[in-house]
Amino acid sequence: MQQLAETASLPYHEPGIVTILTQSSFFLVLNVVNYVLDKAVYCGLLGQVFIGIAWGTPGAKWLGVEVERVVVQLGYLGLLLLVYQGGLSTSLQSLKANLLLSICVAITGIGLPIGSSFVLQHLTHATPIQCFAAGAALCSTSLGTTFTVLSASGLAKSRLGVVLSTAAMMDDVVGLVMVQIISNLGQNSGGVSAVATVRPLLVSSAFVVLAMVACLALVRPATLWLNSQRARKPLGFLGRTLKTRETALLLHTLILVGCVTAASFAGTSNLFAAYLAGVSITWWDSVSQFAEAGSPRVSNSSTSGSTAEPRTPRDGEGSTNTRRAIQDNDSQSLSGLETYEMFYLEPVDRIMRPLFFVRCLQAYALSG
Repeated sequence: MQQLAETASLPYHEPGIVTILTQSSFFLVLNVVNYVLDKAVYCGLLGQVFIGIAWGTPGAKWLGVEVERVVVQLGYLGLLLLVYQGGLSTSLQSLKANLLLSICVAITGIGLPIGSSFVLQHLTHATPIQCFAAGAALCSTSLGTTFTVLSASGLAKSRLGVVLSTAAMMDDVVGLVMVQIISNLGQNSGGVSAVATVRPLLVSSAFVVLAMVACLALVRPATLWLNSQRARKPLGFLGRTLKTRETALLLHTLILVGCVTAASFAGTSNLFAAYLAGVSITWWDSVSQFAEAGSPRVSNSSTSGSTAEPRTPRDGEGSTNTRRAIQDNDSQSLSGLETYEMFYLEPVDRIMRPLFFVRCLQAYALSG
């Protein structure tokens, strides 16, 4: 009975002073070093990696295995939110204008390491399969590092940032295919399974197509209808509910979790799904603002070029200018990036993102 009670619940034990000092100093040093190095050379992540070595299994082993496992899990959540923030910060106009350049950068980042790795065949007498595996390992892209450096340097919204982030996402998808190819080469001497190899690429392409279809066929008409209802009754239940930040947080979080969950079950990259969720929400914000600006309820004149008398506002609605100001403020405060910065930014920057770079070493140590 006592063993059953112990397995049914986790007993509470107050942490000792050594544990409190170790973990508190760990988080404090992570943030202090990150701030100093970001201000100096925009590479605070390197300091966090070395702190993970010092506090973790490769170094003094102060954290313990159980804490390191939690660090690995929270670090991956931080990576998902970091990539999601990158999608929210992406300019759709820049993405369309520089898509061809991003594809060229992605092809270079994949083809050059794989092609160069075959030099090992003459230098070390490696087999072609071993050379291909070495090149595939070199072509993988760290999305967390990419988005962190772009954010720290202020280049996330620039043309260079859009090109690099898009190319990194493409490399991540192709990296999944590389993993499947290497896995099949190592396990199946008879050849490579085409289904297991091509599936991540096909699922990722299908995600993009389905997201575009859903946005144009479902989200856009629904947004236009909701904005017309808000303009008609801005102080009604629907208008008051949709203009709250909590509603925006709930909707954005459901989109993010839904995309990541679907990608996981479909067999493609969770990071690609998080990035796609951020880009979709950015597009949604632009559609919402366009619908509000182009709504006939907001206009003061019935026809272009004609002068009309101001419409007398109904009770509870306020003037036309007031409603326009309310809608403009709502569209700014409820955008995906604004919502992220209000609810997610501080926990991610202070806890989850540092744990991601610590996680790089901890995951390697735990797997060993």
